[in-house]
Amino acid sequence: MRIYLPSSRTDREQFARGSSHLELDAGRAAFAATDSVRAEQPGTDDEDLEYEALQEAAFVALSETEPHSRALVIAAEVPARAITGHPEQLGAFGLTLGAGQARIVAFHVTEQTATAAAADDTDPALLWFDAAEPAAALDYLGGGALE
Repeated sequence: MRIYLPSSRTDREQFARGSSHLELDAGRAAFAATDSVRAEQPGTDDEDLEYEALQEAAFVALSETEPHSRALVIAAEVPARAITGHPEQLGAFGLTLGAGQARIVAFHVTEQTATAAAADDTDPALLWFDAAEPAAALDYLGGGALE
């Protein structure tokens, strides 16, 4: 299952070392276009649902970053059994994960800083980086510095 994770400092340290997988702590929040979301929105294109899940993760990442920093979302794959819950406070696309590993698929970095994105009433524009490009994603995020 494809999930979208607002990144943390620990994540950045893992893929700064070149890891293709991400260690997940139990209870970690993620966002995904689950079967229940698909059932609630019949006829909605899967790509549109994935976009909405990615945007939810981007908004959370922006809210958790420094005002003058960009935010990073990690697209990853986990087995469906990794999902442990669907907390209401995380919205329709939110879920929690059990401890385990996720295979990194891509990195998405916001074009705007958190402050600029908050002043904009559109969805955050995201730049895509392949899973093999963690250094480029970190550089665009902020010179590779771990804040």
